[in-house]
Amino acid sequence: MTRTKPTLPVLPVLAVGAFAIGTDTFVVAGVLPEVAGDLSASLADVGWVSTLFALTYAVLAPVLGALTGRLERRTVLVISLLVFALGNAASALAPGLGELLAARVATAAGAALFIPAASASAAALSAPERRGRAMAVVLGGLSAATVVGVPFGTWMAADLGWRATFWLLTGLGVLCAAAVAGGLPEVRLPAAPGLAARLAPVRDLRVLFTVLTTLLFMTGGYLALTYIGAVLAPVTGGDGTELALLLLVFGVPAVGGTLLGGRATDRWGATPVLLASVAGLAAVLVTLPLTRDRTLTAVVAMAAWGITAMATQPPQQYRLFAIAPTSGPLLLSLNSSATFAGISLGGFIGGRVIGDGGAAEVDLLGPLGAGLAALALVTALIGVRVTPRDRGAEAEAGAADGPGATPAEPAGRRG
Repeated sequence: MTRTKPTLPVLPVLAVGAFAIGTDTFVVAGVLPEVAGDLSASLADVGWVSTLFALTYAVLAPVLGALTGRLERRTVLVISLLVFALGNAASALAPGLGELLAARVATAAGAALFIPAASASAAALSAPERRGRAMAVVLGGLSAATVVGVPFGTWMAADLGWRATFWLLTGLGVLCAAAVAGGLPEVRLPAAPGLAARLAPVRDLRVLFTVLTTLLFMTGGYLALTYIGAVLAPVTGGDGTELALLLLVFGVPAVGGTLLGGRATDRWGATPVLLASVAGLAAVLVTLPLTRDRTLTAVVAMAAWGITAMATQPPQQYRLFAIAPTSGPLLLSLNSSATFAGISLGGFIGGRVIGDGGAAEVDLLGPLGAGLAALALVTALIGVRVTPRDRGAEAEAGAADGPGATPAEPAGRRG
């Protein structure tokens, strides 16, 4: 791996880019009612704005990860952010739902390229025993978006219109591209000789079950989160400002959950951290119908939701990177793909469940999501017990973790 001396702190620069992507990803849930009203469309139809973004991301992330695995990371990151900015500008200018959906496809393409490349760069630039924390800093940008970007974007949509939110994201994407171009060192990750060799780890059953676990708990969470405005309507009364405040309650603990997940992964290993966070997420979701009609219980539920949901990602990314570091961009892209496939499926299934948006239908979203999170616990446990298909991949993962570490667990877990 080659790299030049950075001109700015590396991890915060990458986190800024993740912040832009995260704001774009999550803010849509808060502005769907405004988009539906302005474009004279139903809430379920406008839900495709979020669903298609996530589906496009899910399809393109592994493809772009494989095709750009040999390219220098800084160049990849800058290009991805500029595409992201152009997509948001097109979203702000869209005259109808069809044009808006097309613009979201372009935006998702930029996002799909950025997050895996940023996570792989953070991992490659960090010592193995600090890799979980490094990835957590980058992912912290995503969770920080729920603290600042999403509530602010939701409030802006309520006061200035939803198009203003997308213009804000356009400017943020341009600023992030400039920060990455000026602050990230040149990084070339070690790559396998050809595309077939880089794709080889995809056949590892550990990869399959890790990615499936991500898909399940993300789908479960986004059954409700895509339609959070409807879920929290008994508390907010449809007021955008109150919804923004509750999203802030979700976001502040989410940042802590991300950082906690990274530090805990370095100390105790990826598997116990993952199991604890997914179990906590299931508990929040199954009790959601009991918490959404009173302010105090809604605040507690949103805070717990933020912590448990965001603590899942650092251990998942660590496990994948440790399986085959030379294919890190591709494997992390698969995890991102599963993340956004889950967002897409959650939005799609949730839209079918809520139907006309009645209270009874909305109450089903949380328990159904909890069931999928419970299935994620099962696939996670199966993945832990799977034996690597070949010893070469196992040896490579062990070397990445440090002498004596197990392939899928950090060196810090050793007693």
